[in-house]
Amino acid sequence: MSIYQLVLLSKITDQLSIKEKFMRKNQILSAIAVTLACAVLSCRKNAVPPAQQRVNQPVINSVQSGGSITVGIGSPLQKIDLIGAGCYFYSGHLVNGITNFTDASNWLWHDLNVNVFKIVLRADGVEDVNDNTDPNNTDFSKFNFTGNSNLVDQITALKKAQLINPAIKVWAIVLSPPKYLKTNNSVNNGGTLNAGVTNAYSEFGEFLYAHIKNLKDNGITVNYLSLMNEPDYPSSGIAYESAEFTTAQAQSVYTSTAGWLKTKLQSLSISVPVFASPDCIDVTHTGSYVSGLNASGNVSLFTTHQYFNSSAANFSSASSSAGAKGLYMTEWHAGFGMGTTPDELTAALDLVNKFHDAFRGGAKGWLYFEWGNPETNFGGLLYTPWGAPAVRKKNYYVFQQYTANLLNENYIPTTLTGITNFGADNVSAFTTSNKADIHVVNWNTDPQNRVRLYFGGNISTIRIYRTSATENNALIWSQDNVNQNYYDVDYAGKSFTTVRVTW
Repeated sequence: MSIYQLVLLSKITDQLSIKEKFMRKNQILSAIAVTLACAVLSCRKNAVPPAQQRVNQPVINSVQSGGSITVGIGSPLQKIDLIGAGCYFYSGHLVNGITNFTDASNWLWHDLNVNVFKIVLRADGVEDVNDNTDPNNTDFSKFNFTGNSNLVDQITALKKAQLINPAIKVWAIVLSPPKYLKTNNSVNNGGTLNAGVTNAYSEFGEFLYAHIKNLKDNGITVNYLSLMNEPDYPSSGIAYESAEFTTAQAQSVYTSTAGWLKTKLQSLSISVPVFASPDCIDVTHTGSYVSGLNASGNVSLFTTHQYFNSSAANFSSASSSAGAKGLYMTEWHAGFGMGTTPDELTAALDLVNKFHDAFRGGAKGWLYFEWGNPETNFGGLLYTPWGAPAVRKKNYYVFQQYTANLLNENYIPTTLTGITNFGADNVSAFTTSNKADIHVVNWNTDPQNRVRLYFGGNISTIRIYRTSATENNALIWSQDNVNQNYYDVDYAGKSFTTVRVTW
């Protein structure tokens, strides 16, 4: 603000009420203070030298100032090794419905730092009637992998993804056994595996083998395999593929079915996938499955969803139960529970908080629910309406901002002191040998400014990125040759900020 503008503002103030004069006087004094501070940059230790760049400086109306965040760079915890998303229900919209599939493919599998693509091994229509009574002699003519368009579309999407990003691995999940193996004779509405069917567990294994062989014939290797989806959810009332399994039933499947499948694949020199635990819908249920599944000898990692009552404490308990095998968050999406038309930024910031919950609680990876979604609740990383271009939403940009360097980084603890507007659950941080990323979400309308970040050692460079109502993963601050062990950072109101440092 120029001196002329300040004088003009002062004249306008003469026409206001006493209360308005008092408020406007404070604004003028604040503006003068900012003007003088900008004129004397050396008064602030980390003031901006000419070589430094800053854009989109926010207009500050109400400021909560001070406090500190100490980053425990010297105390790395779990390493993050799996980041990706799924193609459950809306693969058709992604590969057939949108008009810019090439652009969308690059946004997802080139521009996002992901290494996992999760698919569903559908049961409906694939083997509704048992191919024969001998699970060791598979009659592939009795399996139909082209009648279910969702299976066809998932393969199309997978091939495109791996063409763009050969590092992407395939994670397959089974929502239900085929209906002839179900207690309710349906792939939908819950039910469970009918152990009364002759060779039931091996027959289930044969169903999985046929899927894996079909994918191999299409040039696709299954790297990870979950044998159950939300077995802890009472799913009799839902109209999509589902099944319920108690912990004892799950143990039987992972002992017998997984054991049969492992032997079968090895005998045919087909890669045996890493077996993941049932994807519990509630992270607090995970621990009850751990002992039995470990006893099966066929579970290498534990998984969970968490749509309700998410918290770092809940993830911490499940991570502790999972032990060295690790816990992975394998399904969630922005906008859940917010109605059909939630505020886009609010939904995206909520996604960041769910990241915080999982990783602060010890999770080692995150798989988003859908790459694309035609619904208006921002469920997909892309909005994919039929017959129109796919569009990147705020949740895409916060995912991109958060995961940019996440793979192979270690979670590191952070300690907050004296910050007015947000607490520990608003922050998470990660590090490798010479860099760190600190992620902060500010839900409040007011900014939280001059929060001092302590790093435990001198840093060399700093880059600050922000997603807000007007920014999408935008670089707003850059400085080299910092050479100090702290930095004062401003967090705009209603925003997600990432501070990226090297040393």
